[in-house]
Amino acid sequence: MPSSKSSSSSSSTKQASDDAWNNHIEPAGPSLTIAAGVFVLLSMATTALCLVAHFTDDFQRIDEYNPKYLTLSQRHFDGVRDPYVIWERNNNYTCTYLTMLREAGNLTAWQVEERAQGRPIITYPFCSFHIPYTAVWGSMAASLFGLAAVCLYAVNVMSKPRGTDEMHDIANKIHISALDFLNQEYTWLAPFVLLLWCFLYIAIDGQDHSWVPASSVSFLFGAFLSASCGYMGMHLATQGNCRTAAACFSSRTDGLEEGLAVAFRTGACMGIGVVSCGLLGLSLSYAIFGNVQSLGGFGFGASAVALFARVGGGIYTKAADVGADLCGKVDHSLAEDSPKNPATIADCVGDNVGDVAGMGADLFESYVGAIVAAAVLGAGEFGEKGVALPFYIAMIGLVVSIFGTLAIKVSKDENGKASLDALLAAMRLNILVSGLLIVGGCVILCVFLFRAERDELEDLYDTPWRQKEPGARLLGCIVVGLVVGILIGLATEYFTSHTDEPTQSIGRATEFGPGPVIIQGLGQGMYSTVIPLVLIVAAVLGAYYLAGFYGTAVACVGMLSTLGVTMSTDAYGPVSDNAGGIAEMAELPSWVRDYTDQLDALGNTTAATGKGFANGSAVLSALSLLIAFSRVAEIESVDLLKPVVVIGVLIGSCLPYVFGAMTMLSVNKAAQEMMFEVRRQFKANPKLLTDKDSRPDYKKCIEISCKSSLREMVLPGILATFSPLVVGFIFGSHALVGLLIGAIASGYLQGVMMSNTGGAWDNAKKWIEAGSFELKGEVQGKGTDCHKAAVCGDTVGDPFKDTSGPALNILIKLMTRFSFVCAPLFDDEWEYWWVGLILLGGAIVLVIILKFTLLKETPVKEEEETPGAPDAE
Repeated sequence: MPSSKSSSSSSSTKQASDDAWNNHIEPAGPSLTIAAGVFVLLSMATTALCLVAHFTDDFQRIDEYNPKYLTLSQRHFDGVRDPYVIWERNNNYTCTYLTMLREAGNLTAWQVEERAQGRPIITYPFCSFHIPYTAVWGSMAASLFGLAAVCLYAVNVMSKPRGTDEMHDIANKIHISALDFLNQEYTWLAPFVLLLWCFLYIAIDGQDHSWVPASSVSFLFGAFLSASCGYMGMHLATQGNCRTAAACFSSRTDGLEEGLAVAFRTGACMGIGVVSCGLLGLSLSYAIFGNVQSLGGFGFGASAVALFARVGGGIYTKAADVGADLCGKVDHSLAEDSPKNPATIADCVGDNVGDVAGMGADLFESYVGAIVAAAVLGAGEFGEKGVALPFYIAMIGLVVSIFGTLAIKVSKDENGKASLDALLAAMRLNILVSGLLIVGGCVILCVFLFRAERDELEDLYDTPWRQKEPGARLLGCIVVGLVVGILIGLATEYFTSHTDEPTQSIGRATEFGPGPVIIQGLGQGMYSTVIPLVLIVAAVLGAYYLAGFYGTAVACVGMLSTLGVTMSTDAYGPVSDNAGGIAEMAELPSWVRDYTDQLDALGNTTAATGKGFANGSAVLSALSLLIAFSRVAEIESVDLLKPVVVIGVLIGSCLPYVFGAMTMLSVNKAAQEMMFEVRRQFKANPKLLTDKDSRPDYKKCIEISCKSSLREMVLPGILATFSPLVVGFIFGSHALVGLLIGAIASGYLQGVMMSNTGGAWDNAKKWIEAGSFELKGEVQGKGTDCHKAAVCGDTVGDPFKDTSGPALNILIKLMTRFSFVCAPLFDDEWEYWWVGLILLGGAIVLVIILKFTLLKETPVKEEEETPGAPDAE
């Protein structure tokens, strides 16, 4: 063991550190059980408050809402000839009266009236409706119930054996390094978040002259919860990895099933935790501020953290992965996660910071953004019921996901063993059953929520069936979102799974070297954009036909309603990948590594499916936010022939390519530093490749990945935040709409192509490693020329699928959400063009300063190498 070669002082220090860690991270089971019991009690208390709010008028508050959102209700009043028109919606659930008075031909003046138990209606320019406290408090109850489930899952995971001392020592290194990166990342992110908070406080909340700065405070709350989800997922993932390896090691017959149970339960902590925190944050923000528009600030805070978490984590993990693969596998034919490779620990850390914290922040932001967009659009369509519906859908999805992640049943063959296909079928079944249960719950929800709307909305639509069934129409939107999400996942799986033709065709191209592998992968990746695009088009058209743009937003919420289950299957991947690395470094028997490799292969498929799911939800969420922005900016239509709009479309179409180039080059720069260090250690200490007990300096490679990723994530963040402001101020809101349209179209397709291409290259490599490819009667396995060609393709695909591709989703959502929050600042009179020029000049100056300071390249010289054999503890 490496620790046996340490000095006595370092051993005592390490032992003290381990003791402190054990006392802090692994409390006794009853302590966590008590915490879970507290959460259950809080859930019961919140449910009681929900019932009180439902039956007590004292809880009612008014949400003042600008009438420019009222597209359907305004259509209801167009052409009215009677002197007085009253639109009433009154039942036991809600009571909303909108009264319009016709005075001298003016059809835009709202009259103050006291009706129905003295509840006031606010005068023009505000429409009003009662805050749906039943939905708000119910969401809090469901969220606390979800956090209670997370505590129970954590108890279950932490109660599992952690394996040998050497396994725990390796896992401890991964854990400490991962948390250290998160601490440094959030430290770097804090000034950026505070700067944006100051901007929102002055530019947005300052205009409202309110004592409570709703948008800026919600922004901080969203950023805090997004960062908290990263910490939560990281803690549990880096504790579940060694326990997954130990579960696989526990039984030669049932080890695969046992390992899957531990890894999936660890992933479920992340999946349920993200959904619970997102729903809890939104419901708390709405309950405190009582203004649906303030939810945009919460979503923007989540987006800001998600961008840096995705970009920084992606650069970290891929710099380490590329360095480990090229210098270990290609140069010296080392095994995957070999303990002799100096970049191995950094690679394992990167799996967590990129695929756990990064993906968690990404989907947290998608989930929150979908609910915000639906609530904002629903306020103008159906008042309080339109706001309540996305909260109710999220509640149903969360509860179903909790029960869907309680257990995963795997069928066994005649020999009593579980196969990889059985594992994949079990996960698919979980997602399918969860989707069906959510549809069943939404049927009941829509029937009861909109049962009184049939006669009241007669004039809002043209066709008879749409007049009478608003609940059925919105239910159809939910089903459309769910079905399209599942189909996008299946399409992504087809183009990335090692069992299907596209990936196998890339594997067969390895016969001719790395070049054909790259060409074949790019071609298949470009083809893979067609089916998801067709499905997204069908979803947008179907949902719009059913319920307008509000239906599109509801479809996005429906797609993400299974997020608790789908993210559990996604977060399971890096846990199983780490388990394989620990098994290899701890030199466990080969059959343990076989089990972890099967779990890892399944994790690659579920991760690719999760990325496709994230891509689809991102474009629907961005489109919904774009419509919300147009309502705030009072834009009825956009003329694509106007020069400013064309300029916006062209700039927006280019931004994803610039963003992708920044992230790809950042990974390349960091990977070169990593490769230099790995080769330096092999050259300085030749015994690393021959001496069984010799160990490299893992810490140096971890430091390189950490510093490089933090340094390189700055410029993409500047691009994402400054672009909407510059275009909006210089060219106006219509040009900004063009920018967002171009960015959404270009960014979505580029993101799908990069994610699918990278996943296919990765699984083509694993297909060859499994011995599935024969050439001239010989199996082309590990160490062959075909395998090395596949590794080169995987090296190119790593930043595609784990850095640039996923980050493009956040780019388009961040720009649309920032535009929505800042919409009151823009106009088409070019009155504040000078502000845009100042921002553009400031951004250019900032980039130049960063290039010559923080981002200045310092090439490493050969003579700077330090001789010696750096043994790691």
